[in-house]
Amino acid sequence: MSDFANIQFFLGANSAQGFASLYDQWVDQGKIQAFYCLKGGAGCGKSTLMGQVARRLEAEGYAVEYIRCSGDPDSLDGVRIPGKGAALVDGTSPHRMDPAYPGATGHYVDLGAGYDRKALSAIRGEILAAVEAYRSYYPEAYRAIAAAMESRRRGTAPLHTQETLARTARRAAALLEEELRTPGPFPGKEARRFLGGPTCQGRLLLETTVAALCQRVYEIRDQCGLAGTLLAHLRKGFLEGGCDVIACPSPEQPGRLAYLLIPQRSLAFVTGPLDSCPVFRTIRTENLVERKAWQEGKSFLRLSARVAEELLEEGMAHLAQAKACHDILEELYHPHVDFSCAAEQTQRLTEEILALPDQTPADPLAPAFQL
Repeated sequence: MSDFANIQFFLGANSAQGFASLYDQWVDQGKIQAFYCLKGGAGCGKSTLMGQVARRLEAEGYAVEYIRCSGDPDSLDGVRIPGKGAALVDGTSPHRMDPAYPGATGHYVDLGAGYDRKALSAIRGEILAAVEAYRSYYPEAYRAIAAAMESRRRGTAPLHTQETLARTARRAAALLEEELRTPGPFPGKEARRFLGGPTCQGRLLLETTVAALCQRVYEIRDQCGLAGTLLAHLRKGFLEGGCDVIACPSPEQPGRLAYLLIPQRSLAFVTGPLDSCPVFRTIRTENLVERKAWQEGKSFLRLSARVAEELLEEGMAHLAQAKACHDILEELYHPHVDFSCAAEQTQRLTEEILALPDQTPADPLAPAFQL
């Protein structure tokens, strides 16, 4: 899929509610040394610039967190270099980020300066048509994803009896007793990231990130829609026990968790199935369901799950069509972009970041950056 380093996340997701964003939670701009907000439209080199800066910093021995784009997972929406207290982000729609402290810690980078405005004005009609086509597919994708989640909800809801929910809570308590033997004296900190989701390339899960951060992985096979409840109990217990966590919401339904990473304990709980990441133990949520509810609801559950998968595939097909339109848009722009502008900015930003004093990361991802 890409040659990005192992520490990768998403901050955006294609959800049942539309575009879901965690960008405002990514960095504390009051505590960072340099926050670069890249502005410019299609094809001006934002992702390329961030990738080149990140690889240069990695070559100098600094770890990097890569933020991939939910619209095109082979592109970047951001990079963070904790050892330098620096981050770069695509500040354009739909994330629309801006420096909170312009000139002090935050800086705008205008890559639109490389556009040949006269040439682009001459193909204005083609650009407008490509943008309109690109945007038209997202509402269709979101409607299909929403329908998929509703079908899944209708299949799993009858299984969630009081007894089932009590069993889920007891299972979480047993896991916490086993994994949290020596609680810390202070509550832990939390970072929130997306670990995958429906994309133009299909449904992605960044298993390399899980494997890079955690050696012991519990895979949750969630046929019955109980992973979110189980993970909510675990999140609360680990935070109260002094563990820093990376809480990863469900990309389709950001109101509930789908993944929980505890790097300082090299421990993860991941809603599967997993393809390549080694699994320490497997939790099957059908084992938590009350027997009577399971017998009465399993047939409808399987039917609703099949319908949900078909609808999710439909949604991702719309995302693929949107990506195809965006590719056309970039093809229109590329011949009319002076990329020397981006190259000069790449060199300048790299030198500025390398000149910053080194910092010790102080966040829940810190164990990932102790390389």
